[in-house]
Amino acid sequence: MNKYFVYILIFLWGITEIHARRIVCVGASITYGATIPEREKYAYPAQLGTLLGVRDEVFNYGVSGCTMLKKGNLPYWNTKEYRQALACSPDIVFIDLGGNDSKLINRKYLDEFEADCRAMIRSFRNLPSNPRVILLTPIVSFVTDTTGIWDTVIARDIIPMTEKAASKEGVEVIDMHPLLEDRPDLLKDKIHPNAEGAKMMANKMYDLLMQEREK
Repeated sequence: MNKYFVYILIFLWGITEIHARRIVCVGASITYGATIPEREKYAYPAQLGTLLGVRDEVFNYGVSGCTMLKKGNLPYWNTKEYRQALACSPDIVFIDLGGNDSKLINRKYLDEFEADCRAMIRSFRNLPSNPRVILLTPIVSFVTDTTGIWDTVIARDIIPMTEKAASKEGVEVIDMHPLLEDRPDLLKDKIHPNAEGAKMMANKMYDLLMQEREK
């Protein structure tokens, strides 16, 4: 009987490893995979899932156009994807919001960005699953229309407030902004990375997760 008991323990350990983590990616159009053919395979959450393999399950809850700001023109807070992300008992949550908050229509509310970012962090961290929360800073924008997703506002305002919110809440940040600064060829519309750019993002996220797992 002892031998069979050991076999059962080994089997259960294997199942635990295979289904170790539920990883949620919260964000806007870049998370969703806008402009990427076969986004279900090549958006950065999907590519992260491929890198991690079957032991982890990655969920893409990106919604195009959404803001971190509760008063933004399209708040992520009001989406069904936000509710689904909260409900799926995540172990890890990546939050990639802020690019759309740099639009002119949303700039009048930027003084509320840090507070809203902290509230978003807490909404996940306080779940029963007690997930690890990781913020992503927005990637570079090459848009020249200053009423749109404007990199000056991202670099000057959004990124410092994101980092400040993360510091106050004690969560991690991955600085994605420099990642594609020298690769405008990977952002054909000046905003959204193609599959290669998305892979670079996924690699950076994967590296962080692997560093933690190896400790």
